[in-house]
Amino acid sequence: MYQQEDLELIVAQLRATGTDQRQVEVKTAGGGLPKDVWETVSAFSNGDGGLIILGLDEARGFAPTQGFDAVKIRDAMVSGFRPRKPSDPEGPVTPPAQGAVDIAFVAGTSVVIAEVEELPADQKPSFVTSRGIQAGSFERQGDGDHRMNTHAIFLLSTNRTQPQDDREPVAGASREDLDSEQVSRFITRLRRTRPRAVADLTDDRDILVRFNVLSPDKKTPTLAGLLALGRYPQHMFPQLMISFASYPGHDKVSVEGSIRMLDRRVIEGPIPVMVDDAVDSLLANLKVRRVSRGAGAADEAEIPVDALREAVVNALAHRDYSSFALGEQVRIEVFPDRVEIVNPGGIFGGRRDVDLYDGSSRSRNAVLSTLLTEVPFPDRDETVSENAGSGIPRMTGVLGLAGLAAPKFVSDVTSMRVILDRHGILTPELDGWFESIGARTLDRYSRIALAQVSRGIGVHDKQLRSLLGIDTDDAKQVLRGLVSEGWLSYPRGPGQSYRFGPRLQSAGGSIPLEPFGTGVATPPRPPGFANLRLDERLLALLRVVDEADIHSLAELADSTVNALRPRLRVLIDQGAVVPTAPPQSKNRRYRLGTG
Repeated sequence: MYQQEDLELIVAQLRATGTDQRQVEVKTAGGGLPKDVWETVSAFSNGDGGLIILGLDEARGFAPTQGFDAVKIRDAMVSGFRPRKPSDPEGPVTPPAQGAVDIAFVAGTSVVIAEVEELPADQKPSFVTSRGIQAGSFERQGDGDHRMNTHAIFLLSTNRTQPQDDREPVAGASREDLDSEQVSRFITRLRRTRPRAVADLTDDRDILVRFNVLSPDKKTPTLAGLLALGRYPQHMFPQLMISFASYPGHDKVSVEGSIRMLDRRVIEGPIPVMVDDAVDSLLANLKVRRVSRGAGAADEAEIPVDALREAVVNALAHRDYSSFALGEQVRIEVFPDRVEIVNPGGIFGGRRDVDLYDGSSRSRNAVLSTLLTEVPFPDRDETVSENAGSGIPRMTGVLGLAGLAAPKFVSDVTSMRVILDRHGILTPELDGWFESIGARTLDRYSRIALAQVSRGIGVHDKQLRSLLGIDTDDAKQVLRGLVSEGWLSYPRGPGQSYRFGPRLQSAGGSIPLEPFGTGVATPPRPPGFANLRLDERLLALLRVVDEADIHSLAELADSTVNALRPRLRVLIDQGAVVPTAPPQSKNRRYRLGTG
């Protein structure tokens, strides 16, 4: 359970911000246990877990709820959490929630706290039993609970088994859609590197069937075969490409003069071609520094090429290729301080970013990932990937050698965002911050770990080992030292990252601090944005983000969903905004009208 000092700190933050947090939900519960508490339990169970506090009134500045019966509320919550026997009535959520419920005290007042644990991957999604899986599955967005869309429910369900989307034959495609030269190089390589796998096969078509490039009819390419060895896969799947954009400001809303974008490209072709073209596009939009190399010097990109390539390969190889996501692109976005690479589909198999460093390889697209280990780039014998679980540790290592922070992973059920900093992790500005909080005398390894935690990057021993090039015991010793001195706290549970300690909490907001969230801090809005009327803000946003759902618009517009709905109805009626789906659709998004 949460310790008393943790709870007091959380309540202090709630009162300071005046609202719930991503992993903290407060319920008044003055008239009994609220029914919507089980929506929150579902959302936390489907995410990273979270804390529910019952007995504080958000409308009164999180003051104690008048007439709150802590014992009655605790017993009702415990009843909802308890495991059910086959003969018992169904519980309020299915599967039963995991966690702990207890009475705690805030400023001498009784409250009930329910610490909800994340469900194992093979038990998700959690849903409110009375509503069924489609209408009763919830996820956490910002500080609220929202119904999961069908795509998210599908992805959680398929985490239990190996998806088969990449081995499906592509209707309407033929062997002529494959690049004959690349197919020849692929087969030649297989005969050299994997002779046992093809020793009994003399017909090239049989080899392509064995490696799932062609379906068993020996005529139709699979999705994986088309993506890896196709001439132009976008003929069949127009959105399975990369959308590349470079922005002048720190977010998509910022505009310098009339400049919305510094560069914009559509990157197409088979995956090997897209990887090379994406890296070239990134290098064209990043700065170059001169680095000494022995007796000479060489130009290097501010983010190492190996890290860029690995991030792009991961996005293309591990994205969701189910029918729900065939209309979504991989996005690469360059900002003055960072590069973001976003792909459909979160981390496969119920793993967290901590697990990405364990050296194992678990692929959503098993066929495609296997092919990419043998498919060479068009102009060289190097293959696209290794598929050995070494990619992210290697990417982190080359970033560390360049003096950069580890990659930041921000994932939910339906998307994965990898953020690469363009600036060094130990900067002169940070030196001043370390001095101000009394951390200037910490050794370099400890300062790097502290700086990452303060930037919202989850830190754990495997990641620190890769970043610093040290062994696991030394990485653990660095983190234990920071805990013993009060800078960090141990993870809340196995497989989680280290947290802010009391000394770091007391540092305040000198640098971006995200003790209870994992999202990217919202950059400042352009001058004058806050003074625009809501209609004008919505139109200004849609001019630069092209398309967004109502929750994203509400966040970007510094407003609420309820405030946006009537304004969007008016803008749609006037043709200024066009919806992409009917009102009842969970996939409804909005874009500017063309009239």
